[in-house]
Amino acid sequence: MKRLMAMLLALTLSAGMFGCADVQNGDNPQESESSQVALDTSTSWDVVRPDNLPADYPNTEIRFIYPFNSSGSTTVIYFRLLAEKIKQMEGWKYSVVLNQREGAGGDIGWTAAAEAEADGYTITFTPTSMLIKAIGESRPYTGDAFEYICNLTSSPGVIAVAANSPYETLEDLLQAAQASPGVVSIGVTSSTGGEGLAVMQLEKASGTDLNMVPFNSGTEIIAAVSGGHCDALCLNVGDIITPVEDGSLKVLAVGSEERSAEFPDAPTYQECGYDVVQVNSRAIAAPAGTDPAIVQYLSDCFKAAANSPDVQQQIADIPLELDFMSHEEVQALFMDSYEEYLTLWNTSPWM
Repeated sequence: MKRLMAMLLALTLSAGMFGCADVQNGDNPQESESSQVALDTSTSWDVVRPDNLPADYPNTEIRFIYPFNSSGSTTVIYFRLLAEKIKQMEGWKYSVVLNQREGAGGDIGWTAAAEAEADGYTITFTPTSMLIKAIGESRPYTGDAFEYICNLTSSPGVIAVAANSPYETLEDLLQAAQASPGVVSIGVTSSTGGEGLAVMQLEKASGTDLNMVPFNSGTEIIAAVSGGHCDALCLNVGDIITPVEDGSLKVLAVGSEERSAEFPDAPTYQECGYDVVQVNSRAIAAPAGTDPAIVQYLSDCFKAAANSPDVQQQIADIPLELDFMSHEEVQALFMDSYEEYLTLWNTSPWM
């Protein structure tokens, strides 16, 4: 409950500080002539503007396309805190504005971001699982469709059920699915994303057939499983910390190669006998072709904000698996991941 209250408090505070109300399925927001925020000199801030950065950047609001329902998202909470810190410390006249473009398992938002003008005023949320969908469905948001600014968090996948579920282990769940093909349901946010691929790999490894059900958000999945309307879920560890602590869910297994620090008693998929790994890194990116100076500047700003003591204090009780990577490191991560998924697709296509 403590974590939940902290999340709600942080969301309330950050929503008020984000500079503008959320934009739902709209175009670029109009310019805001809000007054410049006074600098906070109580913490160190070592960002240096590159010499070739446009002198007036940013001279309007920056649009942050989020391709899912942002309600309750710890990633959005964290991003908002970082964006507000950057605006404050850099003395930006304009805000970063949330542009929610949910639908089709992220496709609507990622397509809009990949096709946006590469002018430095559109950024988006890009998890590594996005690349799986891009390959499987031949979508435009491939590995080279973006310049990756920074990585924020990395989370292993998790299989969980309601606390009162008869399934006590991953083996129990998969054996039930084997006995009744297509009957045991498992909720995912995308059947062709990281969660969907993990479920398909587990099905193949165990010779089972689960009823995979896509939802619009992790919040909806958790509610469905907790309420007995769906048998299990496949999400990320960070998504379910609060409902596990509150006693509404129990963990069967995690997708990392080593046990999760959050759920040390839960075995990995590999420990259960299935050679499947599920880890999702979540980055911020701009369309390919964005000025390298802008990409580097934003990367440096996000890094400074992530290292800010007051931001760290605000997220202390929010379930986030922090894994900050700056531009060059996260660019390499996404390109390597894309090549790995392509290789897997060429040998075992998941569509």
